[in-house]
Amino acid sequence: PTGVCDGRSRSLNSIPSGLTSAVKSLDLSSNEITYVSNSDLRRCVNLRTLRLGANEIHTVEEDSFFSLRSLEYLDLSYNRLSYFSSSWFRSLSALKFLNLLGNLYKTLGERSLFSHLPNLRILKVGNSNSFTEIQEKDFAGLTLLEKLEINVPNLQTYAPKSLKSVQNISHLILHLKQPVLLLEIFVDTLSSLEHLELRDTDLNTFHFSEVSINETNTSIKKFTFRNVQITDESFPEVVKMFNYVSGGLEVEFDDCTYDGVGDFRTLTLETIKHVGDLETLTIRKLHIPQFFLFHDLSNIYSLTGKVKRITIENSKVFLVPCLLSQHLKSLEYLDLSENLMSEETLKNSACEHAWPLLKTLVLRQNRLKSLEKTGEILLTLKNLTNLDISKNNFHSMPETCQWPGKMKYLNLSSTRIQSLTRCIPQTLEILDISNNDLDSFSLILPKLKELYISRNKLKTLPDASFLPVLLVMRISRNIINTFSKEQLDSFQKLKTLEAGGNSFICSCDFLSFTQGQQALAQVLIDWPEEYLCDSPSPVRGQRVQDTRLSPSECH
Repeated sequence: PTGVCDGRSRSLNSIPSGLTSAVKSLDLSSNEITYVSNSDLRRCVNLRTLRLGANEIHTVEEDSFFSLRSLEYLDLSYNRLSYFSSSWFRSLSALKFLNLLGNLYKTLGERSLFSHLPNLRILKVGNSNSFTEIQEKDFAGLTLLEKLEINVPNLQTYAPKSLKSVQNISHLILHLKQPVLLLEIFVDTLSSLEHLELRDTDLNTFHFSEVSINETNTSIKKFTFRNVQITDESFPEVVKMFNYVSGGLEVEFDDCTYDGVGDFRTLTLETIKHVGDLETLTIRKLHIPQFFLFHDLSNIYSLTGKVKRITIENSKVFLVPCLLSQHLKSLEYLDLSENLMSEETLKNSACEHAWPLLKTLVLRQNRLKSLEKTGEILLTLKNLTNLDISKNNFHSMPETCQWPGKMKYLNLSSTRIQSLTRCIPQTLEILDISNNDLDSFSLILPKLKELYISRNKLKTLPDASFLPVLLVMRISRNIINTFSKEQLDSFQKLKTLEAGGNSFICSCDFLSFTQGQQALAQVLIDWPEEYLCDSPSPVRGQRVQDTRLSPSECH
């Protein structure tokens, strides 16, 4: 594209000369540049994006960026800068994104670096070794940030009110090894922060002191914990932070370790009553070393009544106890992907009166084997409309099945099924059966609007009379060798067709139809790139759009 200069990974040891005002985006990341001089970028007055990450830069002259008044994106991460000068940023009033991660500095300097950056929305600072101190003036002048990432695992000093000056922070990411100063930062950001994310923190010794908090006007709504360690003792302390949430609470645990057995008998419901405001809970890859001793958590079931969305992925879940399912009275969305659920345990989980408002259930990649049993078990879920049971090994499909009466979406992709039967519910509006071993499609589905059937062994398009209201069909990567104008026209409502990656025979009829229809490109979303001739052999590999046969071959 015009104005884009890509100089990544070229072993450059300096910024190339001769750059002009025509350059709008300059990427010199992953080189060996050591020095930025006042004259290197002087003529780049229209530069919007400058990427200098992953170099060896140790020196930037004072006025190096002075002429870059249109600059919106600056990446100086992972270099060898041991200090920053506020003069570098003085004229960058249009700057929205600034990444200073992974350099050699111990502090952000003696003067406020960011006071001339009124439009800055994303800021990343810190490093994993030498950066140990946050000073009161570090973030002065910043009022509104969408994301602030501070990598300060070895934080030793946090000057009170350092983050209080930023009036609004949508998302704060803190890399902290120990939680010693976490409470001070939490207090300072309570009225400005919406989403707090902690990374790589050992919370085993965390203690929450309510004394230091007298903030009543809070805006925090979401907590994320990534690669964090928690114990039975520290869990109640972490939960106390949730008491300061405004409105519905969202909590996410990603790749965390719970070093305990879920023994919350010492927990008074009063201390953690605000868990009752939890609306969205996401847990991915939770490690519980003492999994076999884990309690059933029944003493906190009573706090789960407001939860609307739960995702627990890849965490060895084999059962949701019936009593817990019955307490989840507001639950609308449940995702238990990549776990150990089987028909036997699902029967207990989806017991009578379980999840009464549940609309979406995702059981992708579990231990389900029988479609018939799965459908029957889920009949208790009267409001279920969306079911994803992809990546389970069903192999075969019985002649008939029972399903909840409101089902509209069913995902059976990657389930090794070889043929379709009337087991598929008639109520469906969306069906995904991609990546299976199907060689035909002859089901009548009167309400189906979207059909995903890519990566199978179909030789022709389905019969349009079976699918009278179909709007979208994705049937790429099958073994279809042709389709005609009459076939396409018979799908009266079809708006989108993806049929590339098939083995097309480029006959004269097929070429004349595909090349002669201008409107075809509006329906075929992957045209022309994915439509290649498989035969005749002289044109194999050519795009259908570009292929020409001689008159003698056509007559």
